[in-house]
Amino acid sequence: MDVTSFHKLRTAVQDNAAPAGSLEVLELESGLRGELEASGYFDQVEVGSTSDPDQLVIALCRCAPEVPAWEAAYRLEHVWDVLRAGSAWEAHAGIVTDELADFEAAMTAPDGRSFLTVHVVALRHAEATAASADSGAALAD
Repeated sequence: MDVTSFHKLRTAVQDNAAPAGSLEVLELESGLRGELEASGYFDQVEVGSTSDPDQLVIALCRCAPEVPAWEAAYRLEHVWDVLRAGSAWEAHAGIVTDELADFEAAMTAPDGRSFLTVHVVALRHAEATAASADSGAALAD
């Protein structure tokens, strides 16, 4: 799904449901942290929560050194599949470049009365970025 369509769907759900309570947000935050850390695809994982209904749970991490951004994006979809189990509705979208995977998702609680949103940015690992810069410099010589 493209990001614009996702934002329209997310807004429609937000208009018809309330943001999840702090306990549900904390549970999603903990689950996201656990899944990202256990996957082996991500380093330097930071997860938190906000009062922004578009991103109640946020995460910033780096791809593991050998993991390209496209592969990290694929893994983020798998992580989301685990986290959204039991939800009444979900949607997600992402953008992938050479430097990052940007993943947004939303779901409703099983009763459909509340929603949770997630925004994860996985940056290319610093070692991979430095290696690309070094190889580019070598080609210029």
